[in-house]
Amino acid sequence: MRRPIRILFVALAVAMIFAAVGCEKKAEAPKLTPKVAPPAVAKAGVLTVGVDLQTPPFAGEDQGQKAGIDVDVAAALAEKLGLTVRYVDVVPSEVATAIAQGKVDLAMSVPIATADLTRISIAGSYLTDGPGIFQLPAAVTTGVAEVTLDNMAAEPVSVQTGSEAYWLVLRDRGEKAVTGVESLRTAIEQVSKGQAPAAAGDVVVGTYLLKDYPNVKYVGLAGPASPLGVATAADNKTLGDAARSALDELAADGVLDSIQKKWIPNMPALKVEAAK
Repeated sequence: MRRPIRILFVALAVAMIFAAVGCEKKAEAPKLTPKVAPPAVAKAGVLTVGVDLQTPPFAGEDQGQKAGIDVDVAAALAEKLGLTVRYVDVVPSEVATAIAQGKVDLAMSVPIATADLTRISIAGSYLTDGPGIFQLPAAVTTGVAEVTLDNMAAEPVSVQTGSEAYWLVLRDRGEKAVTGVESLRTAIEQVSKGQAPAAAGDVVVGTYLLKDYPNVKYVGLAGPASPLGVATAADNKTLGDAARSALDELAADGVLDSIQKKWIPNMPALKVEAAK
């Protein structure tokens, strides 16, 4: 008789433990109070954000989870606005159209210098980017403080075919100075292995890739740097003003700086030339 009684006692004890655990109050997500509502956003309580999921570290997917600088900034921005966030994959060339058609409320990583300001408005910036040059330190020309396409040695530059940097190198140095490759990673890998004297490409993406190629360094800009902004519809002043205020708060709180350091801790400070 003792064995069944003991089994019953253990079963009751386990049940009590699970009951006690079940009675514990679960941590609740902070309640959001929307600061903007339709028609400033397409859906009540939701900020729909356009991101380019093909360009890490800006945005990408890993095992079904969206991640990246733009993903984190958009999430922080939505929380400031009292909204949940929904991401839509939008390629950079389709940003203005996606906003105009109401597919997204706003879009990330829009270069302010080339933005179509007749259709969109820029609600502040959170990062500066541009085309850069990457080399082994020993390859840098002696006495040059910062390498440019004008002062670097006259060897071919490995560049992703069709990229902004590709056309810049082609224009400034000629066809013989360009070696087209499939990606910036391939270009930097060639430099790392001594197969190319220099690579050129997006500074944010390149700096992110350098974690895998520690012997390669960013050495200078291949073209103008530009702040990247958050774009809204030109006539959506309500959302634009709210997003601008939220970005200012995120900057003041150090959130934007923390996100940048999380993804690209060695990001160089890029100088934006004043418009002439």
